[in-house]
Amino acid sequence: MLSRILQRFPTLVWAPVRFTPMVAAITYVALSHGPVPPHGWDWVLALISAACTVVGGRFPLAVTLIQSALTVLAIVVLDAVVANAVIFALAAIALGELAMRRTGWQCWTGIAGYLAAQFIVYAPAFHPLLTPFTIALATVPPIVLGAYIRSVLQRGVKDRRQREIAVREARAAERTAIARELHDLVAHYLASVAMGVGAARIALGEREPAVATALSDVHTTTSTALTDLRKLVATLRDPASINEEAGTALIGDDGFTGALAGTVERARNSGLIIDADVDKGITTLDSMRRLAVLRVVQEGLTNVIKHAGRSATARLRVSTTPEEVHIEIADNGAHPAPTSDDNTGFGLVGLRERVELLGGGLRSEPGQDGWRLAAWMPNNAEENIR
Repeated sequence: MLSRILQRFPTLVWAPVRFTPMVAAITYVALSHGPVPPHGWDWVLALISAACTVVGGRFPLAVTLIQSALTVLAIVVLDAVVANAVIFALAAIALGELAMRRTGWQCWTGIAGYLAAQFIVYAPAFHPLLTPFTIALATVPPIVLGAYIRSVLQRGVKDRRQREIAVREARAAERTAIARELHDLVAHYLASVAMGVGAARIALGEREPAVATALSDVHTTTSTALTDLRKLVATLRDPASINEEAGTALIGDDGFTGALAGTVERARNSGLIIDADVDKGITTLDSMRRLAVLRVVQEGLTNVIKHAGRSATARLRVSTTPEEVHIEIADNGAHPAPTSDDNTGFGLVGLRERVELLGGGLRSEPGQDGWRLAAWMPNNAEENIR
């Protein structure tokens, strides 16, 4: 139960770390019984400083500047002796987190604010040697530690991406090799069998009706197997074909419509405005046409987001007739036609091959207001499969 909750809300894993400073601040102020007992401002400033630490991961620059201001307020203005130790420590933590999470002007702005607060605090008792050394001792270690953690995290992300790329490339190479073997060996043998059986059936003519019927059945079965094998080869050559979403599209009506709706919803969540009109008759398509429709929609919406922008408006139409299936995606952004495969998706070249394998066609061209991607294919017409 707990693991399921953490998987759904991964930020909860760091909740104890985020709330530890608040607990520590309350405990420190409550247990302080020195010559100067804590007063109201000690509690207020310590709690504000600890509460800011909770949102430090999301707003590191703002938290660093607030902690710097609280340092000046506690030590110089209000003389909150008990709270200043808490605020001083939490300000250093905020500076380190800023160096870990941000670079560039945000990081330099936070460092400047932190240094300004330190100079204001130490100005009344300035010493030309000790004061700069003390300020450097309070400033440099958090920055160095934060920058080191950031470099380690970036290296981990880079290594993970490289491993994922290597795995994808290995799987793609393996699928390509399998597809090549199927095409060069099995497909060749099936084609030879189909041709031989067809020739024998023609040569036999009407002399043996029973044998002719059997040969006709064998020829039909072999031709169907050859067609299915060609579909399988095309699927294996598509690295994006073998995933969970494609599997659900091949299984049944609910899986296909769910995968299609999920694709549209993800595009909408990215900021794209979509006017979608999908014919319910697409549930009658066979598995290969379902997968082709899904791929066309995915590639089309991806290209709209990439080239027309996330704030563009797109129109999606998927319609069926007894003869054909039509898919059209149009947007209102001006962008060049992508003409080659994309590293992040199947690409229009492979997509065109998939549609043409099913006896259809694909066109990418300027539309009325922007760009238009249109595809069509026969509706379950097996004889049109190439």
